[in-house]
Amino acid sequence: MSFPYPTDRMEGENILIDQLEDSIIDHPDARTREQMEEMSLDQAFQDKLNARADQITNSNPDKHHNGGSSDAISDSNEPSDSNGGGGGNPDNEYQFLIDRTHLLYEYRDYGNLDVELSEWFVFNDFAVLGGLDGLAQKYQNVMDPDPEIESKSLKDFITSLAKNPTETWSVSTTHNLQLLTYYGLGKYRHDCNSRIDQISAITEHMINLYHWGLLEVLIDIIESFMDGRISTDQSESDSGSDQYKVPPEIQSNFFRALTLFYFMLNVSIHTPQSFGNLKSTLSSKDILSRSVKFIEHWKWKPNSAYRIRSIILITWKLLLVELGDSKQLNSTEKFLVELHGIKKNDDNELECSPLDYFSFREDIMAKYPLYTGEENVKKDPLDIFGKNNDISKLSIDTNLKAKPMSYDMYMAMNESSNSLSNLIEIPKTNKSHTISSQLPTQTVHIATPVPSPPSTPSDYMSGGEKIRKSYQLNQAMPFIYPISDEIKAPYAIHEADEILKRSYYESYSNKQLWEERQKFMRQERGFVSEYEKEEGQGIGIEDENEVIEYSEKLLESHKKYKEEVHSLLRVESFYDKTLESLNSFIEVLVETIKSNKFDYDLNFPEWELNPETSCFDSTLGDSDGSESARAKIEFILMQQLEVLLVKEITLKASSAIILLLLQWFKKNHVLKYWYLSSLLFDEQYLSILMDFLNSSFNNNNLQQLKKKPYGTTDNLNNSNYDSQFYQNKILNPMIRLPKFEFFHNCLKSFPESHKYEFINKVSISEFPSSKDVNNVNNIVMGKYNANYCFSLANLLSVADLILLENKTQRILTLSDLKPSDMFKMILLNFNNEYFNQPMLKMLKKLIPYQGRKWKSNNMELISQVYLNSKLTLRDNWLSGKDLENDFNNSYGQEIAVRGLLQFYNMRRYPEQMKNLGYDLLSSEFAALTLNGD
Repeated sequence: MSFPYPTDRMEGENILIDQLEDSIIDHPDARTREQMEEMSLDQAFQDKLNARADQITNSNPDKHHNGGSSDAISDSNEPSDSNGGGGGNPDNEYQFLIDRTHLLYEYRDYGNLDVELSEWFVFNDFAVLGGLDGLAQKYQNVMDPDPEIESKSLKDFITSLAKNPTETWSVSTTHNLQLLTYYGLGKYRHDCNSRIDQISAITEHMINLYHWGLLEVLIDIIESFMDGRISTDQSESDSGSDQYKVPPEIQSNFFRALTLFYFMLNVSIHTPQSFGNLKSTLSSKDILSRSVKFIEHWKWKPNSAYRIRSIILITWKLLLVELGDSKQLNSTEKFLVELHGIKKNDDNELECSPLDYFSFREDIMAKYPLYTGEENVKKDPLDIFGKNNDISKLSIDTNLKAKPMSYDMYMAMNESSNSLSNLIEIPKTNKSHTISSQLPTQTVHIATPVPSPPSTPSDYMSGGEKIRKSYQLNQAMPFIYPISDEIKAPYAIHEADEILKRSYYESYSNKQLWEERQKFMRQERGFVSEYEKEEGQGIGIEDENEVIEYSEKLLESHKKYKEEVHSLLRVESFYDKTLESLNSFIEVLVETIKSNKFDYDLNFPEWELNPETSCFDSTLGDSDGSESARAKIEFILMQQLEVLLVKEITLKASSAIILLLLQWFKKNHVLKYWYLSSLLFDEQYLSILMDFLNSSFNNNNLQQLKKKPYGTTDNLNNSNYDSQFYQNKILNPMIRLPKFEFFHNCLKSFPESHKYEFINKVSISEFPSSKDVNNVNNIVMGKYNANYCFSLANLLSVADLILLENKTQRILTLSDLKPSDMFKMILLNFNNEYFNQPMLKMLKKLIPYQGRKWKSNNMELISQVYLNSKLTLRDNWLSGKDLENDFNNSYGQEIAVRGLLQFYNMRRYPEQMKNLGYDLLSSEFAALTLNGD
């Protein structure tokens, strides 16, 4: 958190800069002229700036600003001395101490095993399992002390379950599942004395159960329940509205199977080496796709017996196991870069996109018509069509000349082209800029020399305001005179061309996009029917011209990337089987975000659950029955808090699922990612996210109330800085309920005394801090709500992925929600890379569409973006964008994106699209050729 200069100080500094500029450029004095004879203008100006900086640094060190108030800041507005070097009384200059906060949160794809297992249960689930006490009493003496005998009996139980997994569970089935559940939970009353002992036992037992074949049995049981309920609900009218239509015993057995399956997945994530063929088994059974379809079914036939919260948690873990975590994503990225022959620049090198390079070349040729660059260009870096594609046969000019049917065919921008896909990526050249049509016609060509205007005394020196003049020339006007017979353009233009050419970067996503766009254009123009696949072509068959197909053949040619290829193929299979269900699936996940409204006041349960602040103890004392009444009140309050905790945990899973799907879809094919981002955009995700953020900060329910005797309260202390910025979902402690926690109930080892804390009481002055060499006070926040931070990092990353690069309509939609104040508050008060990066990326896309007043008031944000976000060689995010054209083309661009997505899905997945109501009107198609034959 930094504290900006007040307005009067800023104005004073601007005056000093103007004086310094005037003393050097407009009216240099004798001393300055002497300096300029000895050094360059830039060096003279820099020396004077350094002198001014030293004057500020060496001013009175005892007077400084220490966080928060600007009242102590004063500045002298006296005129500068004759040298323009500053002036004013040095005693009025202050050193500033800036507070900078650091949130010590580190993002992880999954938590510790005990945390993940404990989050699976709510308190009522223990009764569904038969009661943790009941299971222990019933089965702890059944287990044989001899491991071999115990293993044989458990294998027999698994064999008996495997015989009839699809039939209604009988008494023997229930007994077997109960016994396996007790074994899978670690035999907690048998030989476990601590949480560590139980975790070790769970890990060992789950590995045993996996090798004994329980995984396949559990999947069959779960799928039989899902298929049976879908069939029943579809055959009966108004079914699914009453949970008791599912018999209680079947509900219990279904939850037991889910519990064992969830435990096995979590153990496999933490000890993958012990589960050799797990991925292949899950892929062949495809329980992941079945879970998505079952969640879709629940959306239309809701039923609490279906345990959708548990299915969502399992779906999250299945994605981590089958597709992979962040580490697997990075390794897959490296594989794809190698597979597609992508030129990867160094991390510290700036890059240039194909669109930017195209626009740059167009601007050069518009400005210097005689320039061809043939002495520099050896190979066209923009040839991404492939050597055997039809359109690429139209002889793209190696000199990159803008000739009809040649180079500009690359962008489908020639005069005869009216492709809908033109709007997807529009070249932003100087001649197409709106301002070019607004500039007045120049009476004299810019190449014609004209005399310089006479030097006149500066109005500023006589006490007036310094006038800054701006001259705008039409950059699209050609330079009609050759520089020489050999050189057709200035050397700087040649050098810029070479720099951009060396930094040209084309990702495999661009290859995929342009490959699909080329097919779309051929379909538009009637060259060939892209909907009719030739025999032997399609998914799973690798074609040398297809850069978008990933097949089993990759496993043979890239054996060291076996896991990466498996992930890509699994993504393809998942998308193929769930395309028609994705929309409903995303709706359910987005609803879990909306359900976290934080409308429950956390002050009252915190008071009542702690004996020293409980109103109950103050009013009833030790009267008869008070202990029983107090226990009932505690139980009710804990149940209410557990609801909040369950929503928080479900949000963790939902946000992680959405982010994982976006990331893996993007790795497989860019249009899969675009399709999912469009579903989220249509679900008003951006608006929901801003509502979620607004309710997370400066919320009365999350802030401390002043408490008087007997529970009466004062108004919120909203003037307190801490209550506004340090009592929120980030810094408020996680809800912990030891009496409801799984491991405590298993081992009957509850903490003797537990301090319930739901609201942060630590003020900013109490956080650990230290000054660095730059006199910056670094404040460290080591306590935070890890669940909320995990969800927030995911949700912000998802929002950034929805804002497709250069897709104006989505950026304008977010801009209308005015997110900059919220982003600024989080960036400056909770500095953390996992929050900062997605917000800075979004701000970089938003800033061009903000007004001058916004930019002047948010220079700190602009500086953060410039210093911490990835830059390119042709960045125009701060200035230079053609806003008028962007506004006019925004709707058409979004329509073009949807048209390409529909074409892609119809071409690749016709059966799934048919189930969504899309079908081709006719299979007859007249193939045309380029020459009209």
